[in-house]
Amino acid sequence: MNRKIWKQFTPFYFYTLLASGLGVAAMISETRSLTSILFLCLTGVLTWGLIEYWLHRLVFHFDAQGEKGRKFVYAMHLSHHANPKTMDDLFARLRLSLPLALCYCSLAWALMRSWQATVYLFIGLTAGYFSYEFLHYQAHHRAPSLRLFRYLKKYHLLHHHQTSALRFGVTSPVFDYLFGTFNQSHPNRTIK
Repeated sequence: MNRKIWKQFTPFYFYTLLASGLGVAAMISETRSLTSILFLCLTGVLTWGLIEYWLHRLVFHFDAQGEKGRKFVYAMHLSHHANPKTMDDLFARLRLSLPLALCYCSLAWALMRSWQATVYLFIGLTAGYFSYEFLHYQAHHRAPSLRLFRYLKKYHLLHHHQTSALRFGVTSPVFDYLFGTFNQSHPNRTIK
């Protein structure tokens, strides 16, 4: 595996080590029920889905009016739409994800007033983020064998090839459904 490919996986190494280390520290420093931990982690996963949806809808598909804004949006995401098979623009860079993670943790700490609860939310957020990257990779570079993954691949590729103003969820169409960007048209069309 060449150096460029290893570099693309930097967020995975970084967040795996960070979430693991913080998770161990949180478990050692307090007694919390397994139910509470699982609830916080699940909440983190669900908030990732919401963040994924709104980032994709409002930021990555922002209709910038100025030249600099258009270049920024293109570099951040629309280059992926222009060439969806390239690995160069498939995974989020650490410099894009880290500020988002810091904002999320700051807000979580302000609401929860517990660094341990914030850690469990962050672990869930990280799990949601890793699921997103896995499913996004599957959609563009694999032929999934599981029915759910085939559906999500088809759903995402419809966003790419037919309705870029709809279907912003990659890990789930739930938020598209809730916010009116779910579209059932072309359900039987084959997209590869």
